[in-house]
Amino acid sequence: MHVAHPSHGVSQRNLNGGVLAYTRANLNERTVPLTPDTPATPNSPTTPRRFDDCEACVDAILQKLGKRIVLGTPLGIGKPNALLNALYRRAKADPTISLDIITALSLNPPLGKSELEERVLKPIRARVWPNYPRLEFLDDVEARRVPTNIRVIEFYVRSGAILHNTTAQQNYISSNYTHVARDMLSRGVNLLMQAVSARDDNGEQRLSLSCNPDVTLQLAPMMRQLAYPWLAVAQVNRQLPWMGNSAAIDADQFDFIVDSPALDHLPFAVPHNPVATADWAIGLHASALVRDGGTLQVGIGALGDAVCHSLRLRERDNQTYREMLDALGVGAHSDTIGGRDRFAIGLYVASELLSNPLFALFEDGIVRRRVYEDIEAQRRVDGVAHADEPGGCSVHGAFFIGPGDFYARLHALPETQRALIDMTSVAEVNRIYTHYELERLQRRHARFINICMKATLLGAAISDQLEDGQVVSGVGGQHDFVAMAHQLPEGRSVLAFRATRGSGKALASNIVWEFPHATIARHERDIFVTEYGIADLRGRTDRECCEAMLAIADSRCQPALLAAAQKAGKLPADYQIPPQHRNNLPSKLAAALQLHQANGALPKLPFGSDLNAAELALADRLGKLKSATTTLAGKLRLLRAFAAPASASEAAAALTHMQLDRPANLHQRLLARLVRAAYRL
Repeated sequence: MHVAHPSHGVSQRNLNGGVLAYTRANLNERTVPLTPDTPATPNSPTTPRRFDDCEACVDAILQKLGKRIVLGTPLGIGKPNALLNALYRRAKADPTISLDIITALSLNPPLGKSELEERVLKPIRARVWPNYPRLEFLDDVEARRVPTNIRVIEFYVRSGAILHNTTAQQNYISSNYTHVARDMLSRGVNLLMQAVSARDDNGEQRLSLSCNPDVTLQLAPMMRQLAYPWLAVAQVNRQLPWMGNSAAIDADQFDFIVDSPALDHLPFAVPHNPVATADWAIGLHASALVRDGGTLQVGIGALGDAVCHSLRLRERDNQTYREMLDALGVGAHSDTIGGRDRFAIGLYVASELLSNPLFALFEDGIVRRRVYEDIEAQRRVDGVAHADEPGGCSVHGAFFIGPGDFYARLHALPETQRALIDMTSVAEVNRIYTHYELERLQRRHARFINICMKATLLGAAISDQLEDGQVVSGVGGQHDFVAMAHQLPEGRSVLAFRATRGSGKALASNIVWEFPHATIARHERDIFVTEYGIADLRGRTDRECCEAMLAIADSRCQPALLAAAQKAGKLPADYQIPPQHRNNLPSKLAAALQLHQANGALPKLPFGSDLNAAELALADRLGKLKSATTTLAGKLRLLRAFAAPASASEAAAALTHMQLDRPANLHQRLLARLVRAAYRL
């Protein structure tokens, strides 16, 4: 592999400083080099060897690298599934092959954990993921059957996916996103594999790293310096959207290319989750912290959806937006930190994840502020609403993932719009110290909005694991963005989370006095947002932090938190929570937002869903069915519903979906009756 010429899509910043300067420095810091016995043969640019068969490519990989393979492959949808499966099967069949797979966010269509669940999921899989090749190593990880000669090492996983899976927990790497390439190198990576999109350019094939230039653009220059054999291998998938700028590369950057139309498949679709009332309150609060003419980064999930739709409301229906903020009691923070007005200048996105909601803001024209790689050009347009400066881009991203409709819209982008999106290295998106002066000008009024699980009264954040050390997801880029918020003069980190989890006797506060570990240390505290408000902790004393966090805690949990702070001497013994914060309850939120939820201004799925209305209703009903089995009262309600006479109710469509509308035996009749019971709960 070699560094592409700037005219071929890699910015001069990547070439001259951003990636190469960083990687050379880190190569000198390596303390655990893995040097095979085979002689050093650094790769040089050559015409790539092409295959239309994965097995033949695996043969060539093993011939070049031998039987010790340390594979680095992208997170999310950038994995070359068919090629990965072929290599994995080969290692399973030959225990003399040692294979480490280093990756993150591995995804497969869900399988039901019961017959009822599987009947729900089977037709959904056929429609939403019609030709998606399952990752065989992921199925084996989840089934706890990965052979001992293979290790699957991940630095980020689906939330909760590896809880109580001892092997997966032991093979997890806690790593900041910007350190992943370095950590792959330290583990002796000798094989880089990636899915790419392809395009013909005057008879010459060009490739695009598409959804995942994130680690590859950072790792490739490091691997070019290795003193042992290595390979870079691509699998073409024309169903991946073509992305230009830094993501566009020459084919000869890869040693091997697998290219067969039979291997093309739709990228993995990630459906949106419904946005609940508490999520809407959080999204509205956080959106009021965003400054016009500023920079935006938003995490994934229902809270991210709520933030982005709230920004869309701020632009499209400003009066209604302001009414919502007033109903929630959003105070001076919107004036001192963010804003309530429509966007006269627009926003620029610098987000490791280019999500469907962020892309929708780009389509709507809210994300339109351009930034430039030339510092003088950047100075000329600074703060100008309609700058007449050619070129530039409005979005920098490191990876993308989302629903099927998102990929279709990326495919259909006009070239003029596509040119405004630069998918690039995570080292370029998640840090600023390489070209600080330029990036300080680009990232004006940056708001890095991410999600955490818990926070302490003193301002530490917990985002990746439970009390006993069980990994829930991973650090990802959260610490990178918090660090940037403190490095940029106008930057702010916003960590959002629900104030509570559970209900009834199981209700627990997500604001706690202490926790065994922290993802974000309390000395890095900045802004926290719950459904009950905004806590600005930057530069605050410990007493002020406790007071601010208590003000956004659920009132059912405030007494215990107050007592803990007083016992520790962080609040006076006679301190009382101000009256305006003693009614932080779900009923307060419902009263504030129910009209807007009812009239469609705050829909459950503001950015649509890959699931249709009937499937969403069925999922909701079966969720209630599952919840009913957790309490005695729920079981009694379920029993009464089960015993009720059969009827041709709204359950009919669900029974047809699950192929239970014409039960063939007693077992199926009982299942059908259980489904009908779910619609009576």
